[in-house]
Amino acid sequence: MINRFLGVLSAIEKALSCALLMALLISVMLQVTSRYVFHSPIAWTDEVSRFLLVWLTFIAAAYVMSERLHVTVDLVLAKLGVGAIAVVDTIATVIVVIGSGVLMVAGFTLLSDTAGVVAPATQLPMPVVYAAGSVGFGLIALHGIGTIINNVRDPKSVPGGMENLEKEGL
Repeated sequence: MINRFLGVLSAIEKALSCALLMALLISVMLQVTSRYVFHSPIAWTDEVSRFLLVWLTFIAAAYVMSERLHVTVDLVLAKLGVGAIAVVDTIATVIVVIGSGVLMVAGFTLLSDTAGVVAPATQLPMPVVYAAGSVGFGLIALHGIGTIINNVRDPKSVPGGMENLEKEGL
């Protein structure tokens, strides 16, 4: 049940990341074209590009967490057995979940502190931009909890060194 939910969530994160990347590309291209071709830069494109990049970073980080593709140093894991790999991975994931939870709560504090602030060019409320951190860290924590549950249920399913990259053909 939880794996199915997290799988759907991962697919949504992937699609949203692609959409944000495309919007970022369009915004940057619009800025470059208006600035260098028409010599009349559009003020809001710079701001929108930054905001899109912030959201893209956090949503894509959650997607990467769901696929277990974050950069890791697995020199030690290569020397361990299946059970020890599961223990090390679970401990590392617990640390990530705790850190993500703390940062998510800190993000909510930032949202309340900036409630009346708006962006200068777009007049977009800044809590909309700053919510990216809380949402992203919340999603990372959620995927981490799913990983911990899977590690406990089936320690043999924990990928060892380089297995995720090899699985993806990277």
